[in-house]
Amino acid sequence: MWKTALNFMVYERSKLAGILLGIVISMFLVGIQLALVDKFLNKSTSFLRGNHQYIYVVDQKSNSSTSLLGVDKRVGYELQSISGVGKVFPVIVSGGTCNFDSGSTANVSIIGVQYPEMAGAPKQYTTETKLATLQNDGAIIIDEADLPKVEELNIGSYFYINNNRVMVSGISQNNDGLGVPYVVTTIERARQLTGFNTNQVSAFLLKCTDQDPQTERFVIEQINRTIPNVKAYSGEEFVNVSKDYNKKTNGILGSFYMMITFTLISGSIIVGLTMFSSVNDRIRDYGTIKAIGGSNKIITKLILWQAVLYAIIGFLLTVVLLVVLKFLLNVSLSVGLLFFIFSMTLIMSLVGSFFCLKKIFKLEPVQIFRM
Repeated sequence: MWKTALNFMVYERSKLAGILLGIVISMFLVGIQLALVDKFLNKSTSFLRGNHQYIYVVDQKSNSSTSLLGVDKRVGYELQSISGVGKVFPVIVSGGTCNFDSGSTANVSIIGVQYPEMAGAPKQYTTETKLATLQNDGAIIIDEADLPKVEELNIGSYFYINNNRVMVSGISQNNDGLGVPYVVTTIERARQLTGFNTNQVSAFLLKCTDQDPQTERFVIEQINRTIPNVKAYSGEEFVNVSKDYNKKTNGILGSFYMMITFTLISGSIIVGLTMFSSVNDRIRDYGTIKAIGGSNKIITKLILWQAVLYAIIGFLLTVVLLVVLKFLLNVSLSVGLLFFIFSMTLIMSLVGSFFCLKKIFKLEPVQIFRM
């Protein structure tokens, strides 16, 4: 049946090209927008990247890694007393303003961590970076991708954060922030640079006595049940909570979702009309099939096979374009994203075939002799 469907498709190549063009353009635009949304969400949680092995304890009102409220420093002692907790690491996240010799300025997010564990810090660095130098006076680490935002500084370069002189002691990789660069330093220096409350931290990162998932779940439940005003999450849970919060509250993402919706609707209309036109041009052939005893069931299979073939070919062409986009815009193409695109492509084609089927079902064989 699929071979017959393919013959019907290629009979009029202009219609075939029009349908595939409608599918590919629509799904390519959807793929671009979803890839950019995914990139946006990943950057919004880059503070958590590489630190999923920790349990995160934050203020119960903190809904995202980008909006952490202060937690009383004494909570750290309570956490240490929880059965199953091995080590507790405080982390500070705050903002600052950079001043450069050229007179320009830039905003940064400052992350204060404890050396040598570096819980909450990036896990990838350039070969020239020596983490031990973070203990030097004024030392900070900045991400490689953020260097253009801070006047292409290098290791050993000096500039000012909140009127405090600092030095680039290392360069991280794959940890660029959303909109503003991330600057990593020791927790004591972060307090000095930002004036962060000495009695508070932004979060506690916990390492369990063992890596057993049951131990981690037990510790999380114990914390949420016994310590007031805080909330504990596994690393993966806090990533998902942060992404969900940004999806619901960020206006930029709302615009993307609206564009995706309109693209799918307009694409379905274009594909549906073109498929309808293609069927209408070959109405005599479908009528002949009915005249020689073909049932609506056979014609339904024929048209649905065409829809499936349109979806498969259109999806493969879209993937080729998205792979090119991946290298141009440095975006990721997850399995979930590709599955969504294929599902939408198939639905778009099937919706288009629905309008064709309605016309075929109403067709009487005798009508072909009047055409």
